[in-house]
Amino acid sequence: MRIWLISHLLLLCWATTARADLDKLEYFTEEYPPYNFSDPQGQPTGLAVELLQMIWQNSGIEPQPVRILPWARGYYLLTQKPDVVLFSTARTQAREDLFKWVCPIGYSEYILLGRKEKGLTLTDFAQMSQYKISAVRSDAAEQLLLNNGMNDTNIIPANRLSQGLKMLQSGRADLLATSKLAGYDAIRELNLEPDDFQVAMVLSAEQLCYAFSRQVDDQQIRRFQQALTRALASDEFRKLQAKYLPLP
Repeated sequence: MRIWLISHLLLLCWATTARADLDKLEYFTEEYPPYNFSDPQGQPTGLAVELLQMIWQNSGIEPQPVRILPWARGYYLLTQKPDVVLFSTARTQAREDLFKWVCPIGYSEYILLGRKEKGLTLTDFAQMSQYKISAVRSDAAEQLLLNNGMNDTNIIPANRLSQGLKMLQSGRADLLATSKLAGYDAIRELNLEPDDFQVAMVLSAEQLCYAFSRQVDDQQIRRFQQALTRALASDEFRKLQAKYLPLP
């Protein structure tokens, strides 16, 4: 009986410690509608943010602060700190072993966006180095360019997608590497006409996930994954999809 009691107390202490560790994680995201973005009051919202709230609820975790940062800054912190969660992060081959993953939030198509008046259409990756292409620093689109042989001297880095779009609009860049959803949302945000742009090439389609620092314990990752899986199977998540990703 004494051995059982000691073992039970140790188990309770271990479980309490695990839950406390989950509460110490830092959550970072970016402006990437409809998955994550600032509401009119400057608070984080979007499909991935509301889904995260469901994960916390399913895990018995108190709601945590979420900070919106420029993507390059959030990505840097993910690589440097032991307790960071960054979303919505594309799970590319180049990133696979850099982080731990809880998936999926959704899926994103990455493209080269051009001005329709230029009529640029690329049929293979080898053609990319003929052009100046803008991309957000450390974004999945930039990594896809590099992974497919793009000369880095032809990549014009941007801190934000809106900056990259302005480079495309002004002619400083021939093309913009971006996710399709975010690219066309940025076009609307800048009050530009979507019909003035076209997809010059599809780079890839990638899974969007919550990316964790490598130091986060595997048990915590499993706990998040189980909570996400339950959330994705719920009627509440189907309502989220209808709210943020309505069918055309």
